[in-house]
Amino acid sequence: MAEGVRNALLTCGFREENKHPDGVIVIGGDGTFLFAVHQYMDILKETVFIGIHSGTLGFYMDYRDTEISEFLTDIIPGNLPVEEYPILEAQVGVQTFYAVNEIRIENPMRTQNLNLYLDNVSFEQFRGTGLCVCTQLGSTAFNRSLGGAVLQKGLPLFEITEMAGIHHSQFRSLGAPFVIVDNTKIRLDSDNFEGAIIGADVHVAQLSECKEIKIQESKEKILRILRGRKISYFERLARLS
Repeated sequence: MAEGVRNALLTCGFREENKHPDGVIVIGGDGTFLFAVHQYMDILKETVFIGIHSGTLGFYMDYRDTEISEFLTDIIPGNLPVEEYPILEAQVGVQTFYAVNEIRIENPMRTQNLNLYLDNVSFEQFRGTGLCVCTQLGSTAFNRSLGGAVLQKGLPLFEITEMAGIHHSQFRSLGAPFVIVDNTKIRLDSDNFEGAIIGADVHVAQLSECKEIKIQESKEKILRILRGRKISYFERLARLS
């Protein structure tokens, strides 16, 4: 299938470019799409993405693998509309992590203490497995598995959802998903991140040496997706149930 799409586009005057493409065609599932976005994270503002789903229809994909003719008919004129989506940015010391869906701070080894600050205001002290910060796009992914709310398309919001929070008289966090505006700056402090990891979509890294994590909407990166077939957001959402 991939070779057929490639040959059809080359025949129509498109040029293959792997390092700095103007557009990236992803064939696979939503996980494959996320992997492709991270592969080109350094040039996000210079490229657009469009997907062909090889399974059931995903949130990032407008075409199934049985609709290659429709895909080629729509993409070849080169005038498909572009939708833009925010990218989450997490600063951990000198390292920066980016995510389309979510940033996860979790500790599979022991109970993790986290002091949560929103716009530099102390909000709560959390104890448990960890916290998930997701975008509107990511609200239907891991966040949904945690019992978080699904955010409707177009809402400029992020969401913070607990992972196995511990609630008693000394440590009582909100205990519910918290929806915040997308310009909110999040800071997580802890005296000990030993055993903890940070997950940024498909990427995971150890956190043991850090004391502070800052999460916010990236000012430098944005995801641009070409939209072809007109598929209702609610139709996509209904496929998850």
